[in-house]
This record gives sequence, structure tokens and C-alpha cells, in this order.
Amino acid sequence: MARLVVHTVDFNDRLTVEKLRRAITAILLRREQIYNLRFKPGYYFETPNRNPPSVPGWYVILGPQRRPIYVGQAGDLNARLNSNQGTLDNFAKTDRASDDERNFIKKFNEIGVFDELAAVIITESDLCEQLEVSGPLSDLDRNNVEKVLNLFRCVFRLVPSDVPEHVE
Repeated sequence: MARLVVHTVDFNDRLTVEKLRRAITAILLRREQIYNLRFKPGYYFETPNRNPPSVPGWYVILGPQRRPIYVGQAGDLNARLNSNQGTLDNFAKTDRASDDERNFIKKFNEIGVFDELAAVIITESDLCEQLEVSGPLSDLDRNNVEKVLNLFRCVFRLVPSDVPEHVE
């Protein structure tokens, strides 16, 4: 079979994939990685209680029963989850032909379909440290990590069992 296109993180190697899964699991189980998330009128997200770091990484949006509903990456996690520019997602364009998933999540939170949202974050530096690779990662590596997170989002334990539905 053909090989996956990779850079620093070789997803063609089972041991590397298992190491990545263990690293992500270790990071995701830290309670400080969980941020409340909500729709902020008119088109935005915000983490109302505290801000994630302004560093590159990935985030998993959790919906009802803290189940993962979306995976994304960001050059600046705080800006992606808090700033008006970073969270806009073309929602304000009246001529848009369709909406991406994040717009559905915002609307569903606004109308009460998704009562509580949270975001679990993984910083690039944490992941590199866990994987024992020097960063920064290439765009290809970042995109590949996002794909792996998306594929395994229902497998990863995303919230420690002692964290209540709504964290402060």
C-alpha cells in the first residue's frame, strides 16, 4: 500500500501512532485543559471563565454529555476560541453559500440544542514534549495531527471523570 505523506511525525509507523495516542490521552486528561465555551452574540465563540494560551495547538469542542463534536487547529488557541476575528467563520457574510460545522455549533448553542459546550485544548508544545520531538511542527504535521484527533475523537477519553458538566 502507498505511504501516508508525513514530515516529522511518521503516521506510517504503528509505534509512532500509539505513542501519539498515549501523548494525546495524557494531555486531554488534565483538568486545566478544559475550557467552558459558549456562543457570544452576534457571530462568535468565547471561553467565558478563562482564556486558553495564545499558542499553536488543537481543540476539541465538546457538546451534550461532553461528547466530542468538532476538532480544529489554531495558530493561536486563544484567538481561535475568543477573538471576534478568530471565531467569525464567515457567519456574517450574507452571501455565503453554506455554513461550516462551527456555525452550526454556535447556532445550536444559541437556540438551546447544545446547552453546555466546552473545549479541550492540546498545545503544540505539550504534544511535542510528550512525543519527544522538537518543534515547531510543520503545517503538514499539524494537519495530520488534526486528522488523527478527528478520527479518534470518540475513542479518546476527553474529560477526567471527576470534572463536572460545567467547569469554572
